[in-house]
Amino acid sequence: MTKEQYSGCVCGLAIGDALGFPNEFNDRKTNLLRRNNKELTDLEPTLNFARGKTKRIGKKLVYEPVIEFPAGTYSDDTQMSLALARALLRNNFKKYDLNNIMKNVQEEFIDWLNDKQTDRAPGKACIAGCRKMAKGIFWRQSGDYAAKGCGAAMRSAPIGLMFYDDLEKLVEISDAASKCTHAHPTAISAGIGTAYLTALALQRKNPEKWIDEILQKEFFNLEFKNKIAEIKTIKAKTDIFKEIEQIGQGWKGDEAVAIALYCFLRNPKNYAKSVLTAANIDGDTDSVSCITGAISGAYNGINKIPEKWIQNIENSENLKEIGGKLFEKKQSIY
Repeated sequence: MTKEQYSGCVCGLAIGDALGFPNEFNDRKTNLLRRNNKELTDLEPTLNFARGKTKRIGKKLVYEPVIEFPAGTYSDDTQMSLALARALLRNNFKKYDLNNIMKNVQEEFIDWLNDKQTDRAPGKACIAGCRKMAKGIFWRQSGDYAAKGCGAAMRSAPIGLMFYDDLEKLVEISDAASKCTHAHPTAISAGIGTAYLTALALQRKNPEKWIDEILQKEFFNLEFKNKIAEIKTIKAKTDIFKEIEQIGQGWKGDEAVAIALYCFLRNPKNYAKSVLTAANIDGDTDSVSCITGAISGAYNGINKIPEKWIQNIENSENLKEIGGKLFEKKQSIY
């Protein structure tokens, strides 16, 4: 495990998120039409078509959408991942106390809720859970038991960085950090899933064995395992995006982790190909790309991420700094 892998994970999830953000609320067909039947290949602005205006250019009337966010802007997925990372950095893990950890998580999530930049299409369950905690509701009761979305899975990679070598704590903290907003068992399994895959990536375990490792773990529920098992049904020589649709669109937690894992497994040594596959699916492109980027970044390290993306991602230096601090924090535990 190296500092480059930690920074790769944090930068990787943010870049994946930012790549997928412009595609999130349009279907794949619409996104292709917007680019003259071409896929997204680089960081782009996130456009708001509803607020656009028609302009005359020569003899033609051209409709121009409003730029909602400039290229390189990440979404609430990265914001919440960073909030969770900051919460972990505040803890003294030599005196392990889950309630103290979750006290810090709760405070960071409430700060995120109240931040003026929490305007990047945050999920309803995330907002609702954080509002309940802000009102004093205990984190074990603040989550929605019906929420199966990917809000827990999109943000749990930092837990995998901190507890890659302690599976019991990884599962316990991921479970708690998930259920404070998403209390459905499958959403919790997905939250644990992202942290667990990040841990496998950090240790550079053989990716060919990852699916079977998940299927053997008792802490994942059956619905999550069944969705992961569907990866094996994808036929690589067909239309990959149509095959991915059989798994789902990533709006649900189990779907998001399964699709992200598949995108990584297609090109485990190529960060760019992995995240661009995720960013071009029909569905929750930013969350799936965020999870894919976390896994690939942890596996390959920051040096394997295209430099232009590192330079152009929002708050680049802070992302690298957070990754470095997580690495140093982990070293200090020993």
